[in-house]
Amino acid sequence: MKLYLKAYSSFVDNGLVDIKKELKQKYKQETRRQDKFIHLAVYGAQLLKEKTEIKSDDELYITSGIGDVDIVQKTNTYMYKEKQTLKLFDFINLLGNTTSYYVAKSLGLRGKSIFQISDNATFKNTLISAYASLLCSKKDVIIGSVDLVSEPSEVIKRVLGVKKSAKVQTSVNFQKFSLSAKDAIAEVEFEIDHELMRASKPFETYESYLLNCAVKDGERVIKIK
Repeated sequence: MKLYLKAYSSFVDNGLVDIKKELKQKYKQETRRQDKFIHLAVYGAQLLKEKTEIKSDDELYITSGIGDVDIVQKTNTYMYKEKQTLKLFDFINLLGNTTSYYVAKSLGLRGKSIFQISDNATFKNTLISAYASLLCSKKDVIIGSVDLVSEPSEVIKRVLGVKKSAKVQTSVNFQKFSLSAKDAIAEVEFEIDHELMRASKPFETYESYLLNCAVKDGERVIKIK
């Protein structure tokens, strides 16, 4: 199975960029009632938009290795420890499709929009889902992989089941794919009959970052096994 990469964007948070400020001032995006996870996803989408044409009927898939742990932790704290009621917009932000909605809105998309997480190899499974969809729709697809390190980071390390000394980073990676090779900057080939490969990094979306790095380094054919 092959998809052709038309454009990509990557951002690894090193603490030097105020994402919310960038969204408001540079990209003129509304940031109220959104949390850090959504801001990160929208920021990655805007970085992609700077590099390629986005059509309103492009399909959208957002995936994550863990999801929005911060909002879960926040909700757990004030509901079970502080005995407060669930706040409306916190409930809305708990829903995965809320992130997809805000990303789609920021890009002007009106087509299929999906938030997808799987237990293993979530990025590869998203590639497969997108490929199957494009076979029918003949459109292009935008895939965003979003991982936000919780505060404190020990929380997400416990969820991931990794050592306290493990390095985890907030990052977002986007790609725009097509079934057409025209104007492609790379060809991505992937398989479904394989043994799951465990990356050295704990996030299951790490392969999305590796794909973008490979293209940046000049590789035009990338195989995902």
